Amino acid sequence: MNDLLRQIQRLAERSAAFNDPQKYQTISELMVQQKQPLYRAVNDQYHLSASALVFKNNQLLMVRHPYLHQWLLPAGHVEPSEMPVQTALRELLEETGLVGEQAQLVDANLITIPDNPLKNQAAHTHIDYRYLITANEQPSAAAELPNQWVSQDEAPLEFQSYFER
Repeated sequence: MNDLLRQIQRLAERSAAFNDPQKYQTISELMVQQKQPLYRAVNDQYHLSASALVFKNNQLLMVRHPYLHQWLLPAGHVEPSEMPVQTALRELLEETGLVGEQAQLVDANLITIPDNPLKNQAAHTHIDYRYLITANEQPSAAAELPNQWVSQDEAPLEFQSYFER
């Protein structure tokens, strides 16, 4: 947990269009306050997650989320045996078929997830570590989710500032 907190503190010291030191402070405080690990199996309120930011020709790779029915970054829950960077790389491969080669933490966010009665999951919040990832090939037909490359104007507003990295 200390390493994850240090990573958040380093983000606060960086200069980027999406940098928000107050947001990082809030995330750090939430993480410190948790009495249970940030895994979905043991923490009902907060789950650690990781997302992949992959660019090609100034376009961002997005996947169609099966429950939320929105175009989002490839992402998923961090498993107890993983660090967030491993999760981002794993989810990128599972959801798009792309193999990530390099990953750099560039942001962290709090994401409110609505309840999902189909999976019997209550509403909760993700503490999402976001990694800029270099990938080595095109998405394959074996991808779990529909995916597409979008320009800055086509990207959901939440993700547009990542084009200004």
